[in-house]
This record gives sequence, structure tokens and C-alpha cells, in this order.
Amino acid sequence: MKVFLIGCGRILKKHLDSIKLLKNNLTIVGISDVNKKKLNYFSRKLKVEGFANYKKGINTTKPDLVSILTPSGNHAEHIIDVLNLGKNIIVEKPMCLKISDGKKIIKLAKQRKKKVFVVMQNKFNLPVLKLRNDISKSKFGKIFHASVIVRWKRDQDYYSRDSWRGTWKLDGGVVSNQASHHLDLLRTIMGEPISVFAKSSKHLAKIQCEDTALIIFKFKNNKTAIMEATTAMRPYDVEGSLSILGTKGSAKVGGFALNKLEYYNLKTKQNLSRYDTNPKNVYGFGHVKFYKHVIDTIKSRRKSEFEADYAIKTVKLINAIYKSAEINKEVFFKKKITSNKLGK
Repeated sequence: MKVFLIGCGRILKKHLDSIKLLKNNLTIVGISDVNKKKLNYFSRKLKVEGFANYKKGINTTKPDLVSILTPSGNHAEHIIDVLNLGKNIIVEKPMCLKISDGKKIIKLAKQRKKKVFVVMQNKFNLPVLKLRNDISKSKFGKIFHASVIVRWKRDQDYYSRDSWRGTWKLDGGVVSNQASHHLDLLRTIMGEPISVFAKSSKHLAKIQCEDTALIIFKFKNNKTAIMEATTAMRPYDVEGSLSILGTKGSAKVGGFALNKLEYYNLKTKQNLSRYDTNPKNVYGFGHVKFYKHVIDTIKSRRKSEFEADYAIKTVKLINAIYKSAEINKEVFFKKKITSNKLGK
């Protein structure tokens, strides 16, 4: 399967490493970026042609799959362009910033009969897979509460390195960027919330958006969840976790990238030794498995929980959180929800 890459930013290395490990299934045929220096460097390194214009590159190289690794606020435009060229897509999270753009993407993907996969690689972490499997078997009984903590370091150098970071138009803050993985997993485990109430603030970074947020979620059947998310942790990343409380037990998937089972309280004793490995960074181990899943899904033409019609629900949740923080009120999902700032 031939792959074309759009974007030569920070996350590119994880995709290159994953594709390299899947060299029997994937071949990079071209790359694109608006930064000429970066483009020239990676095109030489990969020994493929580089294109300033990604549409020209796709038409020239004729890939089967296009990976979009650009700033979040540009995702919608790039996805729509690539769908119109008739290609399947991998896009980094979040799928887009605006709900209206998400709806356009879903409609166009159906029209073109192509798939848009959003990278949520943490769902392939071994502790997450075990937790989801045991929840599906009702080993924890009824889950009635969840807690998410994201305590990561993103210093001023991180934000200053790329002018789009921390802006309302192209990125958002910790909620839409770093915590979007955890919001997606929270939805997967708890279902869709009926309301959110959020407070956000900015402490250590000179950016437009928040670096810290606290959110309360309500679900059907009196279920609840809380999230604390910050990029103002110093001097290094500490925790990226999700814990659950059920009528028959409790568990916490933690470490700093959802890669460790910190506790697993069930009546039956659990051997947790194989679920105790932290990765080198917060990106984790899941990208290779994610790419494998994409290949298999395209070949088999199955549906996937990583596709656009599922991912838009996380986009809606992100917008609801920002809306709540903007108006300082609980926001209910029955009403029309759109952040007044995100993506604008």
C-alpha cells in the first residue's frame, strides 16, 4: 500500500517509525510541507520526491493512503481536498476543530466511498485493551464513575517553536490537543455524556488558549466523571491516566501515557507484570498497531471506531467543554453546541 505524507512536524517521526516497521505492507511514495527547509530535509532522508503542493504530489505519486500530520485547524481543508482526490486518509487527532467541518467530512467520505481514520493510538495500549475487554465481560459490574488526569509539561519553547500552537484558530489548548486522547477513551468507556461543566485557565504559557482545565461530566443512569488536564506541569511529564469505579471493582490505567495498570481491584487476583511498561514519551507504543488496523480495515471494508462518524463525537465534546468554560455554565448536549472561539 503506497503512502503519501502531508506535514513534517513533531509527530512525523512516530509515523515514519511505524511505516518502517510495516515496510512489507507500506511504502512512502511522497511527502509535502509548506516549510521548504523541512521538506527538503525529509525528502532527501526518505529518498522520495517532496512537494510544496500536496494536491500535485498526490496526483503525481498516486498513493493508496494519505497521512495528514498538519496543524489541527488545517485538518478539515486537507481532509476535504484529499477526499476529493479519491484517497483513504489517516489524520492526527483531533479530526477537526469545528463541528460543521466534521459534518462535511462525514458526508464527503460517504459520497467518495473512502475512509477517514483519526489517530487515537492509545486504544491499542495493552492496559487499555485489557480494561476494555474486562469491562465488556462485566467484570467490574456497572461502571458508575471515571476520573481522568493529564499532567504533562509543555513549556514556552514548545509553544514558541511553531506559531500555530496554542492558538484558537489552529490548535486550542490542553483540552483539544493533549487531552483529546483521554476524552475519546472516556467516551468509549462511559458512553456519550449528557452534559459538561468546565473551568479553564492559563498559568505558565504565553498562549491564547488554556493550559489547565477542570471538567465535570454527567452521563445517563446517574454516571459521572471528572477530568483534570494541564500542560503546566513542571519540570517533566508525570501522568496521563484514566480510572474507573464499578459495583464489582475498580482500576486505574496510568503511567504518563496510559501504559501502566497502576491498580486493578477485582475479587480474582490479577498478574499485572506485563502491563507495567512506560514508553519513552507520551506518544506511546500504539502507532504501529493503529497503522495495521487501518490496513486491515481498508482491505476488509469493515467499519472502525477510528472513523469520522465516531471521531466527530469527540469534536462535539471538545466544543461543549470550551462552550461551558466560555459561558461559565453547564452545557447540555440536547442543545446546539459550538465554541465561540475554537477554530476561529
